[in-house]
Amino acid sequence: MEYLIVSFRSRSETIGFYKFLLRQGYNAEVTNTPKEAGVGCGLSVKVSKNIYGSLRYLLSQFNGRSFAGIFKVTTINRGKHVQPY
Repeated sequence: MEYLIVSFRSRSETIGFYKFLLRQGYNAEVTNTPKEAGVGCGLSVKVSKNIYGSLRYLLSQFNGRSFAGIFKVTTINRGKHVQPY
């Protein structure tokens, strides 16, 4: 399974971006940031890879100051592979 996480350095901005996505009609959830990402506040917003084309625009509209990055998470068996996206 593959998905994207959007990481911020602020928990309040993570929650704010999550709520922003929901208001815009996107499916999202708050999840723990995988330790392999090595960034953020411990929480990230999990979204489908399919919205990547819209994600940069959505981030620019959100105006978050603590944006840390977008990462692709691939789960294989019980392990996770995390890479910048």
